[in-house]
Amino acid sequence: MSSLELPKTTRFAEKSEVPRAYWEKIAARQEVHFIEGYVLTDVKDSEQLFRFYAEVNVNNSRLWELLLNLTSMLPDVCACLFCPYEGDVTYGEYQDKKLILTVLGSLQKELTADCRLEFGLIYNDDDTLVEVYVAESKFIKVWGIDQPHFEQIMKQYGIPRFEEMRFVDEFPKVVVPLTTLDAEAKTTEEVLDLLGETFSE
Repeated sequence: MSSLELPKTTRFAEKSEVPRAYWEKIAARQEVHFIEGYVLTDVKDSEQLFRFYAEVNVNNSRLWELLLNLTSMLPDVCACLFCPYEGDVTYGEYQDKKLILTVLGSLQKELTADCRLEFGLIYNDDDTLVEVYVAESKFIKVWGIDQPHFEQIMKQYGIPRFEEMRFVDEFPKVVVPLTTLDAEAKTTEEVLDLLGETFSE
């Protein structure tokens, strides 16, 4: 199976780029083969509002298309959530999912490549939690209630399930601003401002 395609703004760090305390992680990373795939945890606790949690590695060029398909698990009215890496999450107002996806689609380049941004869609009520979230390293986290639907999407994309997987965010990385590689790209701050103006109260 071919190696996972990372966002163009991210690469793994070398020993010369990090303190000695991280060298063991760099050595461990060199033994890992990063590939497309997912791990899934069944949730049996009836107190929880979701029935499964999954993490998905997907080639960066397929991230957006897969995300759109995964949002089919959410109802027609939901909310956008977004944040800078390691920052506070902003939850938008509930509104039409198609509108949310149209706005996000206009920022597709930045949202899929800027590893200083995290975002997703969520639906949460007294009985249910469904969330599709793109983490900073551009793998996808899913909290859901319809596991067969999720697994069908994974099958459609040929993404296999594994009992255990390693993810990029476990290891030291070098991340550069998208604007250093694409002069026409919006900065992280511009994207966050646009999302805040569109989705926040």
